[in-house]
Amino acid sequence: MKKSIYLFVLLMLCGISVTALAQDSTMVASQDTVAATSEISIEPKLVKFEDLFSASKVIAIILVLLFTFLFNRLLVFLLTRLAENQPSYRLVIKRIIPFINVGLWTVTVFFVISGIIDPPIETVLTVGASIGLAIGFASQDILKNIFGGFIIILDSPFQVGDKIEVGDMYGEVTEIGLRSTRIVTPDDSLITLPNADIVNNAVSNSNTGALYCQVVASIYLPINVNIDEMKEVAYKAAISSRYVYMNKPVVVIVENKIVDRAFVIQLKVKAYVLDIRYEFLLKSEITELILSEINRRKIVQKANAENVESK
Repeated sequence: MKKSIYLFVLLMLCGISVTALAQDSTMVASQDTVAATSEISIEPKLVKFEDLFSASKVIAIILVLLFTFLFNRLLVFLLTRLAENQPSYRLVIKRIIPFINVGLWTVTVFFVISGIIDPPIETVLTVGASIGLAIGFASQDILKNIFGGFIIILDSPFQVGDKIEVGDMYGEVTEIGLRSTRIVTPDDSLITLPNADIVNNAVSNSNTGALYCQVVASIYLPINVNIDEMKEVAYKAAISSRYVYMNKPVVVIVENKIVDRAFVIQLKVKAYVLDIRYEFLLKSEITELILSEINRRKIVQKANAENVESK
């Protein structure tokens, strides 16, 4: 009887030991499987940069970029022609062009990377970080201009078609790019201004998005002319111009100046031009009309004769 009990207890202990060993081996195997799975999932799927490109991909990228360039040029050309044929919407249409340029090239770059090259995300992050560091150190000035271009487009201190003054440069904005802004001066010279310089300097905007802007024409006259008569002449000259915008007031201001140690009268005529493209034509026509009326009435000759008689 005792031998049977001892044998039963011994068999139970052996069974418990075998079960424990089996559980331990199962846990170890499962841990190894989890570790292997973790190692597999953690292992980055990096691809060599040169393996991402093939002859067909390079040709496709070139064709997409060429198509985008030609389509962008055609679209800008058509919008520019439309703006010139629609004077009332000219500035609105021209202000859309910079946003179209940025949006079109952004979509193109995204399509090339995700649709044609199609690299793993790990490769994109690795290559992007490397390229970003290289570009950051090598082209800081270019990046400043690009960030300045984004600031100009988003903040809109001026837009295409505005007349601005930056430093001693004055002209109409014809293009706002990512690197530079182009203006046309009154002498019909095309000036390219880096965007970083524009952002870091004060900018004077003559029309701030409006189609019209104020024009000031100045006439210098002897001190003893009839001021009331001259103000009447100047006002009529301004409202008679074909370029004046009659929905805005015309103001004539008289100031006393010293020129070559002599007192003179400066007559300032402030009027608004109906289109900023005719700014200097309005200024010239007002000056011509005033001088013609002065000569016709002989206003200066009478003032000089009165001056001689008083002496």
